[in-house]
Amino acid sequence: MPFPSLCPLAVRRLVMVGALALLPQATGAQTAPPTAPPAAGSTATDTSQAAAVRVFVDCQSSNCDFDFFRDQMRWVNFVRDRLFSDVLLLVTSLRTGAGGIEYTVAAIGNDKYKGRADTAVVVAAPNDAQDVVRRNLARTFSLLLAPYAAKSPLASRIDLTYRAPVGATTNPKSVKDPWNFWVYRVSANGFGSGEKRQQFMSGFLNASANRVTAAWKVNVGANLGYDESRFTLSNGSTFTNLLRNYGGNTLVARSIGNHFAVGANVSGSYSDFSNYRLNLRVMPALEWNLFDYKDFTRRQLTTYYALGVGSYQYKQPTIYDRYSETRPLHSLTVAWNARQPWGSVNWSLFGSQYLHNTRFNSYGTSGFIDLRIAKGLSINVGGNYSRVNDQLYLPRGTLNDNEIIARQQALATNYRFFLNFGMSYTFGSIYNTIVNPRFGGTRGGGQMIMSF
Repeated sequence: MPFPSLCPLAVRRLVMVGALALLPQATGAQTAPPTAPPAAGSTATDTSQAAAVRVFVDCQSSNCDFDFFRDQMRWVNFVRDRLFSDVLLLVTSLRTGAGGIEYTVAAIGNDKYKGRADTAVVVAAPNDAQDVVRRNLARTFSLLLAPYAAKSPLASRIDLTYRAPVGATTNPKSVKDPWNFWVYRVSANGFGSGEKRQQFMSGFLNASANRVTAAWKVNVGANLGYDESRFTLSNGSTFTNLLRNYGGNTLVARSIGNHFAVGANVSGSYSDFSNYRLNLRVMPALEWNLFDYKDFTRRQLTTYYALGVGSYQYKQPTIYDRYSETRPLHSLTVAWNARQPWGSVNWSLFGSQYLHNTRFNSYGTSGFIDLRIAKGLSINVGGNYSRVNDQLYLPRGTLNDNEIIARQQALATNYRFFLNFGMSYTFGSIYNTIVNPRFGGTRGGGQMIMSF
């Protein structure tokens, strides 16, 4: 269900240029004069912190630094489960056309605040440091939580301040982009390891050019991968496993209203593993979303249909005695994505089929669900299963045991599956506002060895 906006334009401006100065520990803002200490022998204590707003943050981004939020926002009580909270902060994200990230933060009331919901948006540039992003998120959290905190016992200790940008004007002109919204990226990685009887090395190169506007989406990419493994066997011989792949793809999509998009995907690739000297596909496609695209951070139910042609050239003759072939094909995918206070769901049904012979097809389902079913108890289940009847590329002949173990080539199969399951249960104190960074350097997965 869409959530009412909390003055979106005002919130966005405040998020980008405003700061919520809370307690002295957080920003050094002015605070109310301290109260006189209790008289000698008095047992009076300050219980205002215990009555502070209880907040649960549901954020799966690496930029959500929970220790930082606890340290900077000591005027709320962060709890370990949404069912204990007064307010749920639900953070969803999507990559922008420039390579940055747009965060949508929904503050959803619980218990006595049930039925209230406000939203705000934070945009992180692609070159923003993690500290900049987490501070902007903390400011946004503070703005959304301020109405709740204003009714708490800590209200008298909280101030709201505003920092006007230098040289700000009341009528800013539209930004002129010399790059016309194009973003280019090149990355390269290499790895190597080994010992006396085995060595491994691999390398990857990726390049992309992307342009994203409200009306158009254009992605152009190229990649190259190299993976080599060498083993010295018991008889003294050497077995080498070499896998290379490279290729490129272009996606062009045009928005049509709030529920439709049309476009095409063109791709070409080489693969040792899949026996392709050339795998070329041209696939025009149409997508329909049951919900408005503007609600993508919370829910989507899309149907994607593509119809096109595939042209293949093989390194070795296939099991059907072909060195090359061109075939018409189509594919259909129905996907449901939802992120709600009770958890998240990602599920899809998919299928593809060659039209020259419909018995060459594949179809299946995949999904992941993360549920918070009770206080402190959550479960997650994920996996996929597919029936495979379209391996036109399989090379003729058989592989020896070493080639099979090393997965040197794709093997004939009529199904594939993957499954994972997890559960967690937490109990004890519901408050986690204290941050203790001591011995934090040991959290790298390695061992700490002490000698005296």
